[in-house]
Amino acid sequence: MSVSFLSPWAAAVGALALLAVGLLLASERRSRALCGLLGLAPRPGSSLAVDVGALLAVGALLGLAAAQPVVADVRPISGRTDAEATVVFDISRSMLARRERSAPTRLDRARALAKELRGGLPEVPVGVSSLTDRLLPHLFPTLSANAFAATADRAVGIERPVPDRRAERATALGALGDLGRQNFFGRTARTRVALVFTDGESVPFSLGELRALLLGGRVAVYFVHTWDPDDRVYGSQGAPERYRPDPRSRAVLDRVAIEIGGGVFTENEVGPALSALRRRLGEGPVAPRGRELQAVALAPYAVFGAALPLALVLLRRNF
Repeated sequence: MSVSFLSPWAAAVGALALLAVGLLLASERRSRALCGLLGLAPRPGSSLAVDVGALLAVGALLGLAAAQPVVADVRPISGRTDAEATVVFDISRSMLARRERSAPTRLDRARALAKELRGGLPEVPVGVSSLTDRLLPHLFPTLSANAFAATADRAVGIERPVPDRRAERATALGALGDLGRQNFFGRTARTRVALVFTDGESVPFSLGELRALLLGGRVAVYFVHTWDPDDRVYGSQGAPERYRPDPRSRAVLDRVAIEIGGGVFTENEVGPALSALRRRLGEGPVAPRGRELQAVALAPYAVFGAALPLALVLLRRNF
């Protein structure tokens, strides 16, 4: 276990507490002088010491929070040896669509949902792939939640790479057949599941060929229909483009799911989607599968701790 600071120089902000202490002592000096003139007893030195100590504690804790301390520890992790999953992100340009200019895009929504679903499968190795008119792996199935999040955030982007097909539609759901014939899953994974985030707006494809490839590779496919009828693609100047959501896209996904035995869920059905995945994955042997860096940020706790002596100072000054 180790402790590191992400912004150590920011701890200097805690020095502002010295200014507060200086102002408090100056105020106390004037108060004592006034008490002497009026013949009143000044407050005990112990009371002043409490206020000074509380202010110094506030400064120390806020300085610690500003330095952003992080406790890190590398721990062994265990996971399934017989089951793997991969998350497939549709990265065609239509996934830039959003409900309004300031709203998250379809891809942004897909990333958030994927992380939530991945968190519900901690014992299953999960990979990341992208889909346009071809299917590309970005991360092979792993138990590392950190690697999954980093890949989804940094490696997955709209038309990265650019699709071979340069047309109004670039998504080809038929490319999902590569899940069954390429090495997207490990050899020991008898149970194989793909979770596809897509708007379902695909070019025509051979459903029979797709079914044969997926069944041959023992791959179950579930879709999260990342789509809304009010979604629009906004250009660089902020004006909506000609794109309009295809209302037939859900029917396409439903038909594929019926043929291959998977399922289709909306963006609001995270719970049912996770339940379906867990049923499909079932239970199996678990064994050590490497190590994972576990990091905990301490800054929120330091800020919360600073609120306590600050509240003490305010209460003593007001009552």
